[in-house]
Parts: sequence; structure tokens; C-alpha cells
Amino acid sequence: MIAHRLAALVLFLAGAAAAAGPLSPAERELMEAIGANTLRGHLSFLASDLLEGRDTPSRGLDLAAEYIASQFRRFGLEPAGDQGTYFQNAPYVKVTQPMDGFHLRIETGDGKSWESSGAKLIALTGAPVNLSGLEVVKVTLSSATAPLPPVGDVRGKAVLLYVAQGLAPAVARNRILTTLQPALLVTYGVFPPAPFRLRPADPSSPPPAPTVITSDGEFSRLLDTLPDGATTARLTARISGPREEPLALRNVIARLPGSDPVLRNEAILLTAHYDHVGVSGRGDGDRIHNGANDDASGVATVLALAEALAARKLRPRRTLLFMTYFGEEKGLLGSRYYAAHPVHPLRDTVANLNFEHMGRTDDNEGPRLNQVTGTGLAYTTLGEALAATGGATGVTTWTHPRNTEEFFARSDNQALADAGVPAMTVCVAWIFPDYHRPSDHWEKIDLPNMERVVRAMGVAVTRIANSDTAPRWIESHPKVKPYLEAFKKLHPAEE
Repeated sequence: MIAHRLAALVLFLAGAAAAAGPLSPAERELMEAIGANTLRGHLSFLASDLLEGRDTPSRGLDLAAEYIASQFRRFGLEPAGDQGTYFQNAPYVKVTQPMDGFHLRIETGDGKSWESSGAKLIALTGAPVNLSGLEVVKVTLSSATAPLPPVGDVRGKAVLLYVAQGLAPAVARNRILTTLQPALLVTYGVFPPAPFRLRPADPSSPPPAPTVITSDGEFSRLLDTLPDGATTARLTARISGPREEPLALRNVIARLPGSDPVLRNEAILLTAHYDHVGVSGRGDGDRIHNGANDDASGVATVLALAEALAARKLRPRRTLLFMTYFGEEKGLLGSRYYAAHPVHPLRDTVANLNFEHMGRTDDNEGPRLNQVTGTGLAYTTLGEALAATGGATGVTTWTHPRNTEEFFARSDNQALADAGVPAMTVCVAWIFPDYHRPSDHWEKIDLPNMERVVRAMGVAVTRIANSDTAPRWIESHPKVKPYLEAFKKLHPAEE
């Protein structure tokens, strides 16, 4: 094992040294092919009011998908979707929850209670619910991705979820549902504006446990009085069964075959999500969430890279897959669907660079000029490869003390990492003033800086694609163990 690590280190350092070298004429030509006007064109359409915030599902999302496919077609890229198209069709079901007859009551051992007939909450179920006198277990997380506490077997019990940093996002709820499998999950949070959820149309997939998300402050105050773990509280619930409607959602995928007779069998995924959160159901004035930085900027990055790389006479040695996902805002749906249904074998997929928040430089914590950061920068050699191009391109890489790891599970890189593929999400700003607000308009994008950053990404992608060695998980990092184990399952011959 020590010899293996030393060999891997030597190979990586050799690759990093090459990546840190000056720009070649071909790299300069590639950078010149990526311009601010190209980025502006993609952004101004994808983030226009016409697309109405690109919710999943929506007409605006479908228009965005057709636009992206038309660009791939214009670039001359090979279609990599179903039946010779640029679309990977993902059958889903839209589940709408009627609230007629809803009732939920929690009673504590000391006489306190909380009760609702459906106000200030949303319920998500797969079948009718009629529960009485369930034992209640409280689960507290310091953050959405913090380790789960040892609460024992909670199957057949109700779990009340509390996230110390605030509202419980979908990633925290999904971890509880899949890992602990309670009979019912109740949590405090802001629920989606649309009273529906999406699930894969796979009859072999059992529906998740029913979930109730409430914004009622009385529930939050009751939750504060309960101890962590098992409690003396009991829960009673009555919830109607859902209504279901089939949907066809789509990832948009194109391929640029590699030039090397051997390495062309390996692929690098360049991805971004093309959905956003749609139109607010309440409020005055502008209610369209245009999602320019989140994540029309990531899609524009993928399109600009695709056009520039497709136009080169000498293609990269490895195959490149350019892909935009549906449903990231609904819980990483598109990337998880792709990881379960890859168009290129995951065993031969050597890396995923996912792009988000590529256009704004006004990070809430300060301006970010000529810089990139990302999720899990120290998890794989991808982060070091990006950093190594900084000297040549003038775009440096930096690590955030919290977000670099916290956002790993909240971005589309997670699905590929779970499958064992070295993956990370690249961004310029973590959280910016208009994050998830209707005011995230394309005119606020810093186009000169975005041009520089996307050009640097073009150099980094080319060098990774041309390297003799593929990106690897960094075994010494304490948080990569599950991803490394998945990687080893993909590559058993390397054990």
C-alpha cells in the first residue's frame, strides 16, 4: 500500500508539474475562442423572463433543454442521449398531496402538545397514512451533512428532525429517510412553493416514509423542549394518499470523442444544472426567479467550453461528455438519474467537473476576482490540477474553511462521487446577494471576470484530458473513504 501511494504521488506530481507549465500555442488559441459575448448570449436567453425560472417541470425548462440541444447541434457534437438524440429521457412521477382530512398531533409526556389540520405545512406521502400513538425520537444535526447520531432502530417510530444551523434542507431529510427509515418524519423548514414532489417512475423503488415539513413556530418551540434521542412524546397522524401523474424529464448530453486510440475510452464529464426554482406563488412585483448565476452561468460555461473544444483541430486525448441536468433544485434529481443510468460506463468515467455560480464575483463574504473555488478541493487530484493552472492563466484557486466541504453534498458532483467517480463542483462565489431571489438577473454577471475564469477552465480541462494519468481520490483525506470504496468497486482489478 505504501509503495502504491508513493507511485501515485510521483505520477501526480509529474502531472501537476506539466499542468503548471506555461501556456502552449494551442491553449492560447483555445482561450481566445472563449469570449464574453458568447457567454452573454447564452446567459441572456437562459435567464430571460420567457423561461419563467426553469422550474422542474415546466415549459421554461423544456425551452432551455431545446436551446442547449440546438447549441450542441450547432457545435457539431455527437448526440449522446437516447435513440440518437441529445436527450436522456428520465421517466418520473409528479406526486401531488391532497390535504383534505389531514390531522397531526404530538403530545409530550408532561402535557405539552402541537396540533395541525394542515396549516403552515406540506405533507409528502406515497400512500394513505393512519398512525396512532407512535413513539417519537428527536434527531439533532449540527448541519445538514453532519454525521447522524446513534439513535438506534427507529423503524415503526416517528422522527422529529432538528438542524442546528436552521432549516432542514432536502439533503438532510433524505439522509434521515434513507438511512433511518422511520415510519414518519416531521421537521421544521420552508417547504417548496409547489405542493408536489417528483420521484422516479420505477415500480421497484419503494416510496419513502411520509414526511411533514412545517413552518409553524409553535412546532419549533415544542421541538426545543424535547431531549435528543428517545422521548416520551407520542404522535398521531392522518394523511390522505397522493395523486400521481407521469412525467418525462430530460438531461441534455453531447459527446466529443477523444483522439487517443486508448485514452478515448475514458471520459470526463463537464456538467451543470439547467433548472432553477420557477415563479414565486406570492409577493408583489418581479416573481420570476431567473437564476442567472444559479445556474445559467454554469450552463453557459459548459456551452462555451463545448464550442471552443469542438472547434479545435486536435481534440483532447480523452472523450469529453457535456451534460446539463434537470431537477438539481428538487434534490439533485438529474445527476442522480444519470449516475444510475450512465451513457458512458462509470468504470471508464475518470472525472466530473460540475459548474455552478460561475458569473457573480460579489460573494457575500467579499469580492472574488480572478479566483475559483469548489467543493471537496482536497478530496481528489482535480483540485490540485485546477490550482496548478493558476500560474499560467492568472486564475487562482482558494479553499473556503466551511463551504468547500459543506456544499459537497449539496451539489451535483455528489451523485458521481457516490458512484466512485472523482468529482467536484467549481464556482466563483458561494452565496451572493441575489441567491434564490427573483433579482438574480443576467445583467449582474461580471462578464470580464467570467470570461477569464471560463478560459482558465478550458486550459484545466484540456490538461486533465490529455494527462497520461487519470484523476484520483486522495486516500489520505479522512472524508473520502466512502467514495474511495465505491471507486474500488468500479476498478476491482486495481486492488
